[in-house]
Amino acid sequence: MTLVFGVQIGFVNAADGVPEVSRDVRAKAALVKLKTEKQVALLYVKGMTCPSCAIGIRVKLSKLDFVDGSRFKRGVDMDVNNQLLTVALKQGVQPNWQLIDQQIDDAGYLAMEWFSMEKNGLKTYPLLKVAE
Repeated sequence: MTLVFGVQIGFVNAADGVPEVSRDVRAKAALVKLKTEKQVALLYVKGMTCPSCAIGIRVKLSKLDFVDGSRFKRGVDMDVNNQLLTVALKQGVQPNWQLIDQQIDDAGYLAMEWFSMEKNGLKTYPLLKVAE
């Protein structure tokens, strides 16, 4: 909040939205999501704590060739309570993590890691940033 001539002007930031959740809470939510949704890419996006975040990220990701825009909202579902982003993938297509990461960066957010279901349960992979 900023006080200007006795008038408060509010600014939206992560503190005004939902606070970041713990890794354990996020992992439990990711496990549920991957058990219920098929043919998706699931990511943790740092700072994605309010519904307004959806607009920029959704616009960027929905333009990717491998995104199934007929699912969710233009191919993207956002769980701001757990900072999880689900991207619907076209049948038989693997996600291009570098393109997804770039589009999220272009929208002003930071994709930290992605999740996968494997034989031993949930597996987390860091998104490696490519030096420019």
